[in-house]
Amino acid sequence: MCIVHKSQMLRMVACVAAAGAGFAALAAKPAVAVTASLKDGSSVKGDFLTKKITGSTLFDKGLALAPSLVRSINFTGTNGESKVELFNGDRFAMTVSNDAFAVRSMLGDLKIPRASLRSLILASRSAAAKGGSAGGLVFHCTFDGREEVAKPKAGPHGIFMAGEFAEGVDGSALHVPPYTSAARFELKPGTIGRKGTIEFWGKIDEGMARLATGGCPRFFEIISYEPRDEISQDWNSNNGTGGAGLTFRIGGLPVMASSSYGRFMGYDFIKGNLYGWHHYALAWDADGITLSNGRTATAAVFIDGKPVMTTSAANWDGPPLANHRSYLFFPSREDEMPSYARVGYAIDEFKIWNYAKTDFQQ
Repeated sequence: MCIVHKSQMLRMVACVAAAGAGFAALAAKPAVAVTASLKDGSSVKGDFLTKKITGSTLFDKGLALAPSLVRSINFTGTNGESKVELFNGDRFAMTVSNDAFAVRSMLGDLKIPRASLRSLILASRSAAAKGGSAGGLVFHCTFDGREEVAKPKAGPHGIFMAGEFAEGVDGSALHVPPYTSAARFELKPGTIGRKGTIEFWGKIDEGMARLATGGCPRFFEIISYEPRDEISQDWNSNNGTGGAGLTFRIGGLPVMASSSYGRFMGYDFIKGNLYGWHHYALAWDADGITLSNGRTATAAVFIDGKPVMTTSAANWDGPPLANHRSYLFFPSREDEMPSYARVGYAIDEFKIWNYAKTDFQQ
């Protein structure tokens, strides 16, 4: 989901030049969609009209890439230095030479200066038309109603068990009372890979928050029974490994926890607005991800777009459940219920991507 405030958009428009009629003729039927994130915090979506992405690398001083091959470009310097990822998983450093990029948006045809960009996320329309996952989105449930659980925007059909639908950040959200099994999805092998991202909006029930054992709340769990492996999130006072506060688990990596057992101090990133909506994300890549501060990690947790926890491990080849059938539960697997999940919550816009996202423009 992308929200661009009017003041931000005005600043953005000031730094882009509207193109003429010749500019619009670059692509009569654009094959690639784009989300352009700017350094001032703005973002804009539209059709990508630039025909070639050009620049130099260690292996090719005059590289020209078709946009349909490119998944993302993250600009790391002021002179075109960037990290490029292709849809086949190739990743490399590139000094981009394009001075600007052409985007057809709701504002009209724009030419966005390279120097104003933080990142470009591209998605081939042909892949989407063939039933593929545009932009690497492999699962997306909006939680706008029972029918959206039964047949989400992307990914397998689900089973709705209990809960109510209330106002969310975009349309409706699923409210899950305490001790309640709400929804279940069966994920086919390959849905989770050696790189990926899980992101969602979560809201803790007002007046109910208290750190105890047993999910306070747990927003979700993905579990495979063969092999026994999971990816999950918890708020609790003791996660079983000496951690507390906000906890994220991903198989094969050290558990990430925002605080230590008995301290409950490490979650300043949320307690100022404990009962508001917050954006949660878990990103991982067996080859490593680079954060905005230049640090690298194997996996990272983001709250409201900011990295708050990381973990790393050598020789990790991705979650063990990656090539096996797994199950996505809200909030937790059924053999733990109803004793688990002691605090209610609302959840909205749950997405799984097949690459590691580090830029979350809300």
